[in-house]
Amino acid sequence: MIKQSPALKAKGMSLVELLIAMTLGLILMTGMIAVFSGNKRSSELNTAMANLQENARFALGALSEDVRMAAYQGCLDARRGSLIVKSADAPVPLVGFETDGTPRHDFGITSATGAVVVAANQWEPAIIGGFTPPVVNPAIPGTHVLAVQYGSTNDSGITGPINVGGVPNPNGPIVTEDNLNLQPGDLAIIANCDNVDLFTVSAAAINGNGQTLEHTAPRNIDGSLSARYGLPNNIAQTRVMRFVSNIYYIGDTGLENDTGDQIRALYQQSFPYDDPENPPSELVQGIENMRLSFGIRTQNTLRYVTANDPLFDPARVESIQIGLIMTSWNAIAEQDDENTYVIAGQEIPPAKNSADGLTHAEDGRYRLVFNTTVKVRNRRENSVFMSQQVAPPSP
Repeated sequence: MIKQSPALKAKGMSLVELLIAMTLGLILMTGMIAVFSGNKRSSELNTAMANLQENARFALGALSEDVRMAAYQGCLDARRGSLIVKSADAPVPLVGFETDGTPRHDFGITSATGAVVVAANQWEPAIIGGFTPPVVNPAIPGTHVLAVQYGSTNDSGITGPINVGGVPNPNGPIVTEDNLNLQPGDLAIIANCDNVDLFTVSAAAINGNGQTLEHTAPRNIDGSLSARYGLPNNIAQTRVMRFVSNIYYIGDTGLENDTGDQIRALYQQSFPYDDPENPPSELVQGIENMRLSFGIRTQNTLRYVTANDPLFDPARVESIQIGLIMTSWNAIAEQDDENTYVIAGQEIPPAKNSADGLTHAEDGRYRLVFNTTVKVRNRRENSVFMSQQVAPPSP
């Protein structure tokens, strides 16, 4: 029998060696976990930043486009003359009467304006006549509201002169070349380079590729337009378009994230405001706050003020600063957010407890700020004169 040499016997690990190996393994595992956790957090942060930037671009794009279109009324530049309101319920303020008793409205007051949300049901100043702040998805106190009105660029020409029995007559129906999908109760504009009328569609019917639109009373003041549109000298210039009246605000979606934080969104309320079948539309989530500053022209100075400032005059608005605070859905930051953000020139500090539009929550959600300034291109120069009150004539 051959005996095994002691030098060839298998040796095990000593306790010290085992402890050293385990320690090195734990160090390596800790490092790997730290790297994995860091990569995961970095990935979440990059995803959140991409989502916030995409949502902000969409929101600012929609708001900026509407501001640029504010007061658009077709061929007639709003700085040379305002539309004549024939509708009996249009959201354009009555400012007085002509010498013949004709009501006079001022499109300049509501074409680009705003308000501050003092409470969910209290907006100051009153945004537009006939509008009631929403109960569902209510506005966040401290945030701002934007309202714009204009004629849509999705317009149509007319097939011929407006007539009754073949004779040009402003009481006759409007026959469009294209189908604008206007329905009874919708507001529409008919315009050429000399005249603009805002009317309510009282009846609408398909007519070939276009529509036949009625504008009779009582939905309109008297059923007659202010001009004989479609005559040979203006038919090429005459266009019909939908009247757009949009209100934008930051509201509570009723949703919460994993830790119970409120989720807010940008909402759009279009005319008609009081129609239960036309509730506010949610445009994009993740917008925690919106602030506005309105550029008011006083002589040769452009001064930016908020809508509740004593100097605010919607007839003098020439540009609007729009500021948004975007926030991630869940908490992804390592520390609570103690930053003070500036949007539209206004500071938004952190709050330990419940935050409103005056502050932001001091939580672990990630936030980004976006600001832009938009020129109101269709502001007319004589808007101050037009907004002065004129007493009605004596009976």
